[in-house]
Amino acid sequence: MGGKKYIFLTIATVLALTILGVFVLVLLPERVLLDPELSAIPESIDEPVITFIDPIRGSEDAKITIVEYGDFACPLCQSIEPDIATLIAEAPRQRRLIWKDAPNVAIHPEAFTLAQAARCGQDQGKFWEFHDALLGSSLNPNASQLRTIAENLGIDGETFTACMASGVTRPVVEHTLDEAVALDIASTPAIFINGVLYEGPLTLTGLREYIEEL
Repeated sequence: MGGKKYIFLTIATVLALTILGVFVLVLLPERVLLDPELSAIPESIDEPVITFIDPIRGSEDAKITIVEYGDFACPLCQSIEPDIATLIAEAPRQRRLIWKDAPNVAIHPEAFTLAQAARCGQDQGKFWEFHDALLGSSLNPNASQLRTIAENLGIDGETFTACMASGVTRPVVEHTLDEAVALDIASTPAIFINGVLYEGPLTLTGLREYIEEL
């Protein structure tokens, strides 16, 4: 009897490990399995650190790099987004935008979840589409609505839900948030242009004039 019990437990263990393996390989985002580990952020840094996790809009070889530390639930981030998009669209070969998550959960409790959702979109090659959808609306969607947004963007709903449930994108959001803290960023949006904090008016004209003087 003891031998049969041992065989049964062995088979059950093998089946459990097989199911787990299928879950990891099929349901969790493939990119997460392939990427190297992120380096720890020092307590203080002087300028943004560009890494493989950072989505880029525009040319990778652009002369002008705009880094935005933003919060998807931040009204000012939402209002400035069309102007930043226009800046990149005007000269996509000369200018590029890099997004960094800096969710302020003290003011916007849902902000971290929204950032994770956009990163789950990134795992399926749809970060900017998700980014635009979130910043283009004043609503703060719940889990069901986030999945609907994902599916409307052509993102696989089951994979997106598994990504959100696993928390696999949490370290990515935490990493860029750590950068914001190390840079002593007090509010969003915080915009760096070629490594320097932009402190001018958050308008299309102000940003464009600053860039044209570089």
